[in-house]
Amino acid sequence: MTHATTAIQRLWFEPVAGPDVEGFWLEPGDVLTYGRGSQCEVKLLEATISRQHGRITSSENGCFIVDLGSRLGTYINDIQCVKDANSPVTAGDIIRIGMWIFRTSVREGAPVAMQTLDDSVEVEARVQRMSRSDLGALAQHRLSLLIDCSAEINKATDLKELGSMVVQSAIEGTGFQRAALLMPADAEGEIEVIGFLDGKSRDASGTAFSRSLLDAASRGDVACLLSGQTAGFGDSIADLSIHSAICSAVMVDEELVAYLYLDAREQERQIQPDAAGFCQGLCRMAGLAFANLNRLEMQINQAKLELDLNAASEAQEMLIPKDVGAGQVFGWGRVFKPGREASGDLLDIIPLSENRLALVVGDVSGKGAGAAILMASAQSFIHARITSGCSPEDTVAAVNKFVAMRSPMNRFLTLWVGIFDAHAKELQYVDAGHGHWAIRRANGTSEAPPTPDGFLVGIDADSEYRNATLLVEPGDRIIIFSDGIPEQQTASGEQYGVDRVYELVAASPTAEEDVKRLLGMVIRWAGSSELDDDTTIVSLGLT
Repeated sequence: MTHATTAIQRLWFEPVAGPDVEGFWLEPGDVLTYGRGSQCEVKLLEATISRQHGRITSSENGCFIVDLGSRLGTYINDIQCVKDANSPVTAGDIIRIGMWIFRTSVREGAPVAMQTLDDSVEVEARVQRMSRSDLGALAQHRLSLLIDCSAEINKATDLKELGSMVVQSAIEGTGFQRAALLMPADAEGEIEVIGFLDGKSRDASGTAFSRSLLDAASRGDVACLLSGQTAGFGDSIADLSIHSAICSAVMVDEELVAYLYLDAREQERQIQPDAAGFCQGLCRMAGLAFANLNRLEMQINQAKLELDLNAASEAQEMLIPKDVGAGQVFGWGRVFKPGREASGDLLDIIPLSENRLALVVGDVSGKGAGAAILMASAQSFIHARITSGCSPEDTVAAVNKFVAMRSPMNRFLTLWVGIFDAHAKELQYVDAGHGHWAIRRANGTSEAPPTPDGFLVGIDADSEYRNATLLVEPGDRIIIFSDGIPEQQTASGEQYGVDRVYELVAASPTAEEDVKRLLGMVIRWAGSSELDDDTTIVSLGLT
């Protein structure tokens, strides 16, 4: 059997990430263009956004987004919209447009905070806890109402909307006059009011909530204060003439996330006899809705993280040399390929004169944005030292002190810093724990490098470093690579290793081919272009 559904025609687009921009309503019949153009109804003023990026429409068939062939595209729940095609959008969807993330809903608003009333003296004597086995069966008409409530509750796209739906359903199904959905109290007794309804009022200001009922419900059962059992309650509760109350826990994976709190006062109608059972069923449904909202929140956070990592990767790319002006003296090739997130690899090639060129390669411990930030800081520091005339040993000693005094104990670098002098035909370098490089001679042989004699950078601020010298002739090349190359594994777990690197570069004719062949071989070894780790390869030598 199929059921007809009413298409959503009005949506609120709430910005949850990106530069400051106001949320907006999509009303029935609206056609809104978005982009950085002055004629767009939704202006997203950022250079990567197209002038006419896309269009959002609402019709009797529902709401739709059309990407108008933008450069960056439009994404709904991480799925890219097809160019010039209607992509349906409904409440709870996550929309990503460049640097912005929007969440759609049918309402807007935010929760408020309230204080609980401490009436917890003699709780056991005043609060009756009802276990699930004592609740009994719901009346058939109440069960039907509960099913209808479930459909509405699961449409909620945020806590405010969920709270509003739950308290409305609770009053309709129990006979209580007022209901509230509350977040757990803190040590000072403060709670957060997610939803509140008292007659037609949704203003919880001045409303008192019994802490003893909350404490009892926190055990996972339904806490009931039945008519005639008010004796012994706090004076302030008695003054409110409350004759009945129910407090039920909302649980997610056995963890308390909220309370459904209801009370009835003097001269109000009596509650339904199966109200406790109805509340418990309603709370179970609310728990499922909470879990769904948590999933949406995780999706938003993941999208924000991806935006941050993309920004970090873009910043890194700006630091990587593209055209170093090496002229006819040096030949070089390079590749810089981050893994699945922002890279901790470091690469810089610095022209010092017509005959002198500096090369810096390193790897920061760890992954992600933290490693990328440390990499960028170290690279900027090293670049400034090299261009001011410092030798490799002085540069490494200075950056070691800089990193050791500013970074956590679990952050360090392996680093290789060298200066080529074509006139003197020598390479002066420091290998501070890097070790991953090869010497390819003009006669077609390759050599393993000397064992690194420098300590890792950032561990001990007082570590000392010494220059080493390597004689180089025209046609000789130095191939330096990150540990992602030798440590790349096949599906069976076999590593590529350094010996294969030496064999490959020995047969390679140029610096450009060194890089091209080595990257291609490692990709074939992995069986995928998505390598396990950051990949940096640079080949540099005298022509």
